[in-house]
Amino acid sequence: MYNKARADVLYLRGNYEAAAEMYLEGAREGDVGASFNYGYCLLHGKGVDYDPARAKSFFAYARDMEGGESCYNLAMLYMHGEGVKRDYKQAFRYMRISASQGCLEAQLYLGMVYTTGYMLEPEIKGICMIPFHKPEYADPGVYLLTGDIPDAEADEEARFSVTGADARQAFEWFRRAAHHDPTYVESLVAKGQYLYAKCYIDGLGTDFDRNKGELLMLTAGKSGSEDAVAYLSENGVTPERLLAAAKAVKQDNRGGV
Repeated sequence: MYNKARADVLYLRGNYEAAAEMYLEGAREGDVGASFNYGYCLLHGKGVDYDPARAKSFFAYARDMEGGESCYNLAMLYMHGEGVKRDYKQAFRYMRISASQGCLEAQLYLGMVYTTGYMLEPEIKGICMIPFHKPEYADPGVYLLTGDIPDAEADEEARFSVTGADARQAFEWFRRAAHHDPTYVESLVAKGQYLYAKCYIDGLGTDFDRNKGELLMLTAGKSGSEDAVAYLSENGVTPERLLAAAKAVKQDNRGGV
């Protein structure tokens, strides 16, 4: 019978072949988490031959797994044409499913796509679940593409053809990311808080409200967002200044009554 804890320990100790065998056994028993992990082994050649096409089938079996990690990895396969034909529309479809299932990485990605109307290259190339959720970052400056690479002009056109910019959708996905459980991936939640705050400061998808945006920016800074800390420093934003501004607004409102 499949034992996840034992399989994870084997994997973490570097005994990939034995771990992969156990994940496959679990997948055969119908365990979606085991199916995801066996797909991950196939995708990275851990204990089994590298086979992204087979990995896709195991991720697809786990596509309804709570948390959205499997659909995120499916989106990445279609983004990069790994084991499947590159298809940005399919990548976008799986990314939306992933985000709706609660995947923070997918929520942030959709926020950026709806901001620009462009299927940009994701900062996070995939997600591992051995033993728990862990985002895997792309190497800085590396354009991760495999398979048949189209010419640059055609590729750009394909990336712009998937969806248009939609400020309201961008705001909504940044909002959801900002309100994610901070124990999930703390640094990414802080990033979501920063981008959510920027929506109010820039009037992106919502009414312009600098005071509210800067209050949210304080929260993002406390959560560890370096971008938020830089914004606060550059604009001289402090809790005291915001409190004074709020009092001034309150007094103006009273004077107008």
